[in-house]
Amino acid sequence: MENILNEPIESYLNEKSKNFGGNELAGKFRNDFPSEIDKLLIDKARYKTIGSPGKGNWTDCPWIAILDTLITETPQKGYYPVFLFKSDMTGVYLSLNQGVTDVIENYKRNAKEVLKLRAEDFRAKINYKSSEFLTKIKLESNTKNAKHYEAGNIIAKYYPSDNLPSSFDLKSDITKFLNLYESLAYSDNSFSDHTEKNHFETKQIRLHWRIERNTSLGNKVKKLKGYTCEACDMSFKEKYGVLGEKFIEAHHLKPISELGIGKFKVDLENDFAVLCSNCHSMIHKLEDPSDLNKLRKIIKTVHNNV
Repeated sequence: MENILNEPIESYLNEKSKNFGGNELAGKFRNDFPSEIDKLLIDKARYKTIGSPGKGNWTDCPWIAILDTLITETPQKGYYPVFLFKSDMTGVYLSLNQGVTDVIENYKRNAKEVLKLRAEDFRAKINYKSSEFLTKIKLESNTKNAKHYEAGNIIAKYYPSDNLPSSFDLKSDITKFLNLYESLAYSDNSFSDHTEKNHFETKQIRLHWRIERNTSLGNKVKKLKGYTCEACDMSFKEKYGVLGEKFIEAHHLKPISELGIGKFKVDLENDFAVLCSNCHSMIHKLEDPSDLNKLRKIIKTVHNNV
């Protein structure tokens, strides 16, 4: 794990003076370094790691982000833990930070102030030891992106280049940040959809809807389980031909009561079902929307009585 932090710090400034296209270190930021961090993540279906040395040219402050796909699937919006390297490579921050692109597009000149206000609001929603984390970071760069990263910092931990953490300590720190990340996701409702569920929305219900509406997870479930309804055996392709090909809905079966912080791990095989639109609507009318067997029994009883 030390190589993930050592190699960029030792090589970045020298490589930055070379051509960007086809550069080996730039390629490692996109592929090798994120892959090494992925090895530390227990739940690879839920989290994905992305790194960037810049787009089209070297950036002052390269980064490697860990995204919870229930919150965001792009580093341009939402919030996530990210390794942010200082422009002079004297150190690197592990920061719980915000996607700045979306904020810049929406708030233009006021983006930095918005990021600062959001960071303060997010900090108030998580339980952390102020003595253990930094609320301000300094990336030693005057670029717009760096200044917005500084404004977007929620909490951070700093590793100076002459005192980088061991693999064990770095893994422990990543775990802490992921737990705080998840804690924030439970408390934050700023990304919730306004649906009929909101009048009795709880933290667990918010997480349930984030899981069920997650396109990435849904596609993985469908690819794994196929396109025949697991409740009534309907196939959209059989009924509608080409129009219904590869159409089905993914339903999250895990009981809401079990969705506690640190408890939810993505199990595509056992925690999801593929259902036709009718069955998906009906299972949500059950007292326990995780009871697929009950829905099957209802369908079977009605069918036998016809």
